[in-house]
Amino acid sequence: MIINVAPLLKEPVGAQADYRVFEDPINDHGENAGLREAGATAIDADVTATHTNPGAYLEGAADARVEMECGRCLRMFEGPVHADFAEQYYATIGVASGEPLAEAPRDAKTIGSDFKIDLVPLLREELILAMPLAPLHSPDCKGLCTVCGRDLNVDPHTHDDVDERWAKLEALKDFHAERE
Repeated sequence: MIINVAPLLKEPVGAQADYRVFEDPINDHGENAGLREAGATAIDADVTATHTNPGAYLEGAADARVEMECGRCLRMFEGPVHADFAEQYYATIGVASGEPLAEAPRDAKTIGSDFKIDLVPLLREELILAMPLAPLHSPDCKGLCTVCGRDLNVDPHTHDDVDERWAKLEALKDFHAERE
């Protein structure tokens, strides 16, 4: 979703504007298609833009359904992700005068000469950061067998294989020396 912050920047400092991004399911060819790169299948976000001295301060919260891979069994599943965010965007041109403004900090997000901000990159970045490092499709996921790699959720089993390097030591378990 692209928002035009020119009307907001014409207001006094501290003025606010609210925006809502909602799409369920996300269209692969729509304006929010970039969220699919984060695995999002649905998005519901509320964004508040505040006019600040350097530009526009965007803050809000996003709830999404995201396709993830289970960290134990590698099964694909869809799970909820919540992200709270806040980001300062620096104006590069005065909205009323059209004159260049002070240069923004080096890695800052800027508002171009069209005074439009694309919310998709911001939301995509925040959703990726909010995703769990090792998501689980279920809290009791058993994972994959360390010997054969089969999914233990579908096919629970055990192996009696003994590492050949330890086979001779295993034989000592059954050894009982007779004492005299």
